[in-house]
Parts: sequence; structure tokens; C-alpha cells
Amino acid sequence: MATYRREVQRRRDAGDSSFGVRYADERLAVLDGDVERIVRLLGRDPATPYRFIRVAEAMEELGRDDDVLRWALRGIAETSGWQVAQLYDLADGVHTRRGTSEERLRLRREQHERMPSSTTYDLLRKAAEPDRWAEERAAARAVLAVRDPGALVDVLLADGEPDAAWRVAVDNADWEPGPQRWLRLAEAREPSAPDDALDVYLRLADAMLETAGRGAYTRAIALLRRARRAAASADRLEYFRQQPPSLRDQHRRRPTCVTMLDKAALA
Repeated sequence: MATYRREVQRRRDAGDSSFGVRYADERLAVLDGDVERIVRLLGRDPATPYRFIRVAEAMEELGRDDDVLRWALRGIAETSGWQVAQLYDLADGVHTRRGTSEERLRLRREQHERMPSSTTYDLLRKAAEPDRWAEERAAARAVLAVRDPGALVDVLLADGEPDAAWRVAVDNADWEPGPQRWLRLAEAREPSAPDDALDVYLRLADAMLETAGRGAYTRAIALLRRARRAAASADRLEYFRQQPPSLRDQHRRRPTCVTMLDKAALA
């Protein structure tokens, strides 16, 4: 270690400012537990979340939870961007180790209100369970309803509430859930309302066939098979049987598509 330190010092004195030298210097400061030097070296970056993350992680490595919390909370207050989530995680780690559950809950509530998503919803739930989630859930969902309806659909599906998720999708006329989310909604909706699922499957299949190529045709046929299953449950097989011939006629200038539809024997 003495030799290593001398070499780092020699290169630094020679004006070497490469990443290797800077990183070695920083790691030696952590190894020595030199808090002042850690802050000077790791905190020299611009005021971005990464600057505060680096210092907080070094303090965590030294077991200095007060400093972890101080730097994490400073970064949360003074910076913005997706990396702030890591600062919330570092602060949460301190509260978890200390068993300060109320502070942990407050922190995750603030994070969810600041940067709402299905991820922050789950983090808030973990902080609130088992005793506080019932009183937090409605407000957490309300935040998503205003800021991220897609995430609200996702959490409702994950929570086993497909009917509520469906209502979010159909009641927001100005918002488009997207094909993947519509597919998940249809799959969840099919057992209780196969009529709704049938319409979604047919719409998605029609949209898929707007793209030429065997891959698109294969995915469209898979959707049509699901549509046939939903039609059987909804007692709408006669309606469904009209769809493949209509699609065949619509795409008659695509011989590969027509052949694949014929081979699928969907009608």
C-alpha cells in the first residue's frame, strides 16, 4: 500500500489528471476514512445528482449514516433528474437500518409526488405496508391519475383490479394507452367482459397488419386467435367469422399475408 500511495502521489505531482489517478486518489480517501478529503474529491463535480450520490455512497461505505442522509437529502433538495431516485434510495437505506419507519414513509411519499410512476408507487407501498398502506393508497393513485394514467393502469392491473384499470383507459378520451397496454388490458378484461376484449384484439390485429412482413402477420394472427377465443366466450362467433375474409380482401395485394391468413384457418 505504501508503494501504491507513493505512485499515486508521484503521478499527481507530475500533473497526471487521468481518470485512473483521480479514482485511485478517491479510493484511498475512502480507505483512510478521511471525510474532509472524500468531500473535497468526490464533491468537486458540478451540482448534479451524481455528485451527491458519490459522496453519500462513500459515507455509506464508511458506515456514517448521518452523513449519508445529509448528502442524500441535500442532493434531493438541490438537484433534479432521473438520478435523484438513487438519492431517495440512499436515504431510504438509512431509515430502514435505523427503523425510522415514519421518516421512511414520508420520504417515499414525497418521491412519489415529485416523480410519480408505477415504481415510486411500489416503493411507497413497501414503506407503508403492512399498517399504513390502506390510508396511503387512494392518494398515491390520485397522483398517478393526474400525472401518469399509464402507470395507474399498470398498478391497477398489478393489484388485481382489471375493471378499474379498464375504466381509466376508456374514460380518458384524450389519452392513448398504446398497443402493449391495450393488450394487457384486454387479457385482464377477457374473463369478465369478453366483448370488450374481442374489440381490442381485432383493433390491435388490424393495426398490426398495417405493417408488411411475416413478423407482423404472425403477430396479427396470434391476436386474431385470441379474438376468436373471446368471441366464443361472448357468443359472437358469427361476428368474428366475418373478420378474416374482410382482412383477406383488404390486404389482397399482399400475397404472403393472404396465404398466412388462409393457413391459419381462423374462420
